[in-house]
Amino acid sequence: MANLADPVRFLDTWSELNSWDLGGVQPLDFAQTLDKKFVFVLGEDGGIHVYSAVGEQLGAVRTGTQPVAFAIEARGKMLHLVDQSGTCTAVNLSLTDGALDWSVAKTWKTAARPVDIATAHERQRVFILEADNAVHVYSFDGLSLGSIAAPLGTFSIKTVPYSKKLYLAGRDGMFTGMESPF
Repeated sequence: MANLADPVRFLDTWSELNSWDLGGVQPLDFAQTLDKKFVFVLGEDGGIHVYSAVGEQLGAVRTGTQPVAFAIEARGKMLHLVDQSGTCTAVNLSLTDGALDWSVAKTWKTAARPVDIATAHERQRVFILEADNAVHVYSFDGLSLGSIAAPLGTFSIKTVPYSKKLYLAGRDGMFTGMESPF
C-alpha cells in the first residue's frame, strides 16, 4: 500500500498528436466528437467551424447570430447554441463525403441571458446556465421543464453522457456535482 505522504506520480509527459492553423479563426470555445473524428470551434466571427481530426476544414455553421456557447451531441449529429440575445438554436448536422451540411431544427428564447450550455442528447434535454443564477432545463422542442438553482458565480456547466450528472464550476473555485431531476 502506498504511503499517503509519498507524492503520487501522474502522467508527466505529453506528446502532440497533431496541430493545425485555424486559418484566421479566433477561437472562443471548442468541442470534439466522442470518436475524436471531428473538432468544432466557436469563432469570434459567430461561426461554429468544423474540422476533421487532422485539421481539414469541413465547413461552418452560421446562423446569423453571435453565439456565446454551444454543445454538440457525442457523435456530432446535432449541436445546440445560445446567443447573446437569449435565442437557443438546435442544428442538425450531416458530415458526409468530407463536407458539412446543416439545417436549423428549432429555435426558442431562454428565460434570461445565457452564460453556458450543456446537453443530454440521450434524454433530449438542454441545460442552459442563465444570468439569473439558475440552470434552466428545456426539451429539444424548447419546452421549459424547470430550473435548478446554481451557486452565485457559476460560469460553466457540463453533463456526463448517459447519466443524470450535472457539474457546475464557479469563479470562487467551487466545483459542484449534482444529480439532475430532469
